[in-house]
Amino acid sequence: MQRVVILGAGFGGLELATKLSDAVGGDIDVVLIDKNDSFVFGYSKLDVLFGRTTIDSVRLPYRDIAKPGVRFLQETVVAIDPEARIVTTDAGVHEADVLVVALGADYDRMRRPGWPRPATSSTRSPGPSVSPRCCPPSRAGAPSSASAGRRSSARRLPARQRYCCTTTW
Repeated sequence: MQRVVILGAGFGGLELATKLSDAVGGDIDVVLIDKNDSFVFGYSKLDVLFGRTTIDSVRLPYRDIAKPGVRFLQETVVAIDPEARIVTTDAGVHEADVLVVALGADYDRMRRPGWPRPATSSTRSPGPSVSPRCCPPSRAGAPSSASAGRRSSARRLPARQRYCCTTTW
């Protein structure tokens, strides 16, 4: 039996596991590995952010996956050998006939000016905070038509931060 190891149970990993299960069912061994215990659809996070619902109400636990041939393992990937198709996790080693890396995007907050930084033992403040409210372009550092001839009093943000946010220190 062929073993497919899928790293990441986000949109890509879940869709592939579902397609494989629907196509060949129990004739394939699909191992789906993710460090989280559940999936939260992206737009649902906005409802949580604005207090319209709770995180528990929008969380879809991976333990509820009931697809033929698919097993879910909650483990953290620590090493990937793509040539040998071997994955090392915090719980062991997994070998695959087919290895799929669908870990999604992750942000390096320490390298992005203006993004909130995680608190460390050496600092008391986590760094700048980002407000989830939208602001007009003039608040984000770009002059509005009314203030085109005047200097804006808003602190100018890097271009990648001028989308719909304000940053405070």
